Amino acid sequence: SLKSLPFEETGTETTWERYGILQHFGSFAGQPKRYQVVSIKTEKGTQNIVKSPFFIPVPTAVAQEITRYVADQLTMKIKDEYNDGIRYMATLISPQIKGEIEPGDIVAWGIGVRSSVVGSFRTDISLLRLVCSNGMMEPVESEIANVEKSYDIEAMKESFLANAKLLQETFEEKLRMFRDFTNYKMNQEFAQILARTFPKPIIQDIITVGEKKTVIEFKPVTLRRAYDAITYQISNRALKLTTKYDWLLKTTMRFKEYIAEQEVQTS
Repeated sequence: SLKSLPFEETGTETTWERYGILQHFGSFAGQPKRYQVVSIKTEKGTQNIVKSPFFIPVPTAVAQEITRYVADQLTMKIKDEYNDGIRYMATLISPQIKGEIEPGDIVAWGIGVRSSVVGSFRTDISLLRLVCSNGMMEPVESEIANVEKSYDIEAMKESFLANAKLLQETFEEKLRMFRDFTNYKMNQEFAQILARTFPKPIIQDIITVGEKKTVIEFKPVTLRRAYDAITYQISNRALKLTTKYDWLLKTTMRFKEYIAEQEVQTS
């Protein structure tokens, strides 16, 4: 409804103008509350997004610069990268920090980066299986997930770097969680949860799905093998990086939720 009202501008912020971003501060006619309109130039034209007056947008080019700086500082490699001018995403992998889930099955430590001009600039935990190039992506629900946004690029670099170092300290904990998946087996209940969560092609290696997402058959493998089968399909299909991130995060959440429920029932 606000977009249909005239916007009365009282000021602008031009720090990111060289990146095609202008911030217009003011209020909508007849409304006492203050807002800002973030104007973003894209290949398809200018997008105007209404945000709080305290919101700080971060251009994707800046997010990319910061991410590459952190990767260099931590001697990490950038495995995947995506930038459409509105969203920036990347996966950073460490060649040095590795661990075994099982003998011969090695995973490397990594960080998933997600940034939106009109949203957050955050990091998630990633463990990459070196044997087949797929692995775990886990959302970080804490203050260290978010890069502290500002108009100072150097300050954001230090914020991201400090967060990344803290995330690296959790590597052994996440490795143990990955190993814990071997303690549980696929059953009808969890197969049905996965069938309702993912498209058929993503779970086809372990679950046969019929009409109305009903499970016809499933392989009674460990949840570790089930997790590998699902993330393999996600990682090796021709999907947008944004879709891969979303599904990898969702996979981890579903498995963790189910295991947590089983632990409560058996305690």
